[in-house]
Amino acid sequence: MADYADNIKHTLSLDDRSDLFLTGVLDVDNYDEHTVTVRTSRGILSIEGDGLHVKHLTLETGELSLCGTVSALWYTEDTKAGSGNGGFFARLFR
Repeated sequence: MADYADNIKHTLSLDDRSDLFLTGVLDVDNYDEHTVTVRTSRGILSIEGDGLHVKHLTLETGELSLCGTVSALWYTEDTKAGSGNGGFFARLFR
């Protein structure tokens, strides 16, 4: 999976700290109105805020848009790459 993810372009666009658009999304590991954790082609992206709501998610094209008040964004390395565990939606639909 790591080699595949390296070939996927990842972009992040945040307008007025309230409208976030991402590409290069591989999976969504977790989400609620305060935290969204997204597996991207460049690592795990954690988004914190208030009233976060996923407006659009298409894993086939790797796109995610969400709204709410974004207070923090940070990346961590994807230590599960290649493990085959999948994310939140992969576990949900097993």
